[in-house]
Amino acid sequence: MSRTEDSGEGRQLRDALAAAGILASWDWDVAERRINGDARLAALLGVTPEEAARGVPPAAFFNAIHPEDRTRIRLAVGAILRGAELLSRECRVLVPGLGLRWVHARGRRYPDAGGGPGHFLGTLVDVTEQKRVEERLRIAQTAGGIGTFEYMPGFATAAVSDQFCKLLGLRPAPDLPVRTVNGVVHPGDLPIIDDNVTDEAALPALGTVHEAEFRIARADTGEARWLKRRGEYLRDAETAGLRFSGVIYDITDTKRTEAQLRALNEGLEAEVAARTADRNRLWRLSADIMLVLRPDGTIVAVNPAWHATLGWREAEVVGRSVLELIHPDDAAGGRDRLARLSGDGPVMRVEDRYRHKDGRWRWIDWSAAFGEGLISAVGRDVTEEREREQALRQAEEALRQSQKMEAVGQLTGGIAHDFNNLLTGIVGSLELLRTRIAQGRFGQVERYVAAAQGAADRAAALTHRLLAFSRRQTLDPKPTGANRLIQGMEELIRRTMGPAIEVETVLAVGLWPTLCDPHQLENAILNLAINARDAMPGGGRLTIETANSWIDDRAARERDMEPGQYVTVCVTDTGTGMPPEVVARAFDPFFTTKPVGQGTGLGLSMIYGFARQSGGQVRIYSEPGQGTTMRLYLPRHWGEVEEEKTAARGNPPRAERGETVLVVDDEPTVRMLVMEVLEELGYAALEASDGGSALKVLRSTARLDLLITDVGLPGGMNGRQVADAARELRPGLRVLFITGYAENAAIGNGHLAPGMHVLTKPFPMEVLATRIKSIIEGA
Repeated sequence: MSRTEDSGEGRQLRDALAAAGILASWDWDVAERRINGDARLAALLGVTPEEAARGVPPAAFFNAIHPEDRTRIRLAVGAILRGAELLSRECRVLVPGLGLRWVHARGRRYPDAGGGPGHFLGTLVDVTEQKRVEERLRIAQTAGGIGTFEYMPGFATAAVSDQFCKLLGLRPAPDLPVRTVNGVVHPGDLPIIDDNVTDEAALPALGTVHEAEFRIARADTGEARWLKRRGEYLRDAETAGLRFSGVIYDITDTKRTEAQLRALNEGLEAEVAARTADRNRLWRLSADIMLVLRPDGTIVAVNPAWHATLGWREAEVVGRSVLELIHPDDAAGGRDRLARLSGDGPVMRVEDRYRHKDGRWRWIDWSAAFGEGLISAVGRDVTEEREREQALRQAEEALRQSQKMEAVGQLTGGIAHDFNNLLTGIVGSLELLRTRIAQGRFGQVERYVAAAQGAADRAAALTHRLLAFSRRQTLDPKPTGANRLIQGMEELIRRTMGPAIEVETVLAVGLWPTLCDPHQLENAILNLAINARDAMPGGGRLTIETANSWIDDRAARERDMEPGQYVTVCVTDTGTGMPPEVVARAFDPFFTTKPVGQGTGLGLSMIYGFARQSGGQVRIYSEPGQGTTMRLYLPRHWGEVEEEKTAARGNPPRAERGETVLVVDDEPTVRMLVMEVLEELGYAALEASDGGSALKVLRSTARLDLLITDVGLPGGMNGRQVADAARELRPGLRVLFITGYAENAAIGNGHLAPGMHVLTKPFPMEVLATRIKSIIEGA
């Protein structure tokens, strides 16, 4: 670091640069191809200040740039090497401590005294907030149907937005040839928008807003449309030339309404003259109802269609206020619209309810405008359309309710069926076990115990899948390397696929870590592989890929997820594929295309729940006969992946120093089993059935080395609250949550305090014993 940087002057300069949003500055020796920078550039490039002061190769700078932006920056650097003097480019860089930021790289080359390449001095300016504003503007433009453009008079191309292209029926492109745009404009209107003037003196004054309306024939359909252009000439800051920037939008509906109103007004003289024999054919024969009002709402004239539509004859309504015929709920809005129209407002479109002479209310869709002191309006009866829309909404709501009840029925029916089967195995095995013990026939006891245990394990697995689908399973997220995890289970997958299916893994170099439950990720990948195997009965190829993915705002909206950085795991098969209707229901619980008895329909729903609960997403890409790709997105983790510790096998460890454990659970059977395990292992065990009882023990003088508590407890105090109170009374007390249901979002989502652990019910007693020992010993 130089003396200037160490001095007060250097600190003032750095503060001024930081206040201006400048992330870093550099001095590039073009001939030596070395970049010298300050401490901020060193931090950005991941090198030491000393290395930055000595100079680093340009490649170090490119490594900090987003991969999708590197080519554009390389081209700009190449231009500098060929003699260009200025650099002005925007790109994305990964800034330590700030994450991904948009920066404007700008600078100028200064040749040396001998005319050599010299030095290139530049800065990186943070323009992230500006980019966010531009993104919001782009979204607003798209939602409002507004296209943007910018070009320099005399140039062959124009920079345009996607919405600009859509309005003209062209494929979206960032730049369009001017001749392509002119090709869809009506020949008679080309002179209106022809700004291809090279003589600056012939151009309009700078900063003046220019508007033009013109006709087009859409490039895709040939449909005739009216567009309006609004823009102004500005001086370009970088080239000193002129540029024309503005917006375009569709005004076809407005033009049509204006034409109809013009025809109406042309056939009407002022006030009473509008009711003379000079009414034109449109006024007399139109099926639409027409109305002329004074600004205060007094009806001046109505056409014959008024009687046919609303039952009122002309003499019955002329001279009355139109507000007398409007539904009371719409009248207030009607007064406001009259005031706005009378103030030379634009053409207005509105729907109101009007009273039919027989007392019914009819919905009228109006287009109205003000001119020559009168308000003219054209309307049509849309009551039937409104009623059909209402009936359709009711039908859709009834259908959604029916589908919801059907899904609930499938869910509960499927659960009942599976659990009845499992309970039969458990209850039957226990009954036979009791009978054989009473008979003194101990030879088959182990057989019945194994059968009951197997059915219980399958019931636990089913419950786990249901919790996964509902996104309420208890997860144990850890920094996880997906590549290492896949490599560890590759042999299992190969054996599962069988000899007819080729298994290939394509694992990304430099894959980011992710924060998830590694065991659930293993289950998800294995489930996807088994589904792929079933889709390839005649053999095929299974490919498992990993990649780093950047999801921008648009892609995030398409995938129903948050924008950001994700690790993706793709499982692709060459099997039968899925039609769209199957893809749409693939994640539904108990939905399966397999024959009865060959699938529960919970595999994909479990994967979906795991992904969503982990902050990610899962998507299906499939076509019949073309195979299927299942893409799993998991959020990037910015920490390191820890090495897995292999648990020692053998007999459960026993207490050694009289350790005491408090067990809190409202289920007597669970409490009894945990207490017996503790006592058999030599622990002193205390018990409580609710939070209040537990607090009494915690406030006593009894020794406590560990608190084991269920999450869901009766009495208004859950297990997490008991644990927090225990930490207040006994700081540092270790806690083990045992839960069959994620009552508290903090449990299982990576938010547990140090010294707190979680174990999901049901669990083998030897697993409980091992966890207790490791927690007490601080492992």
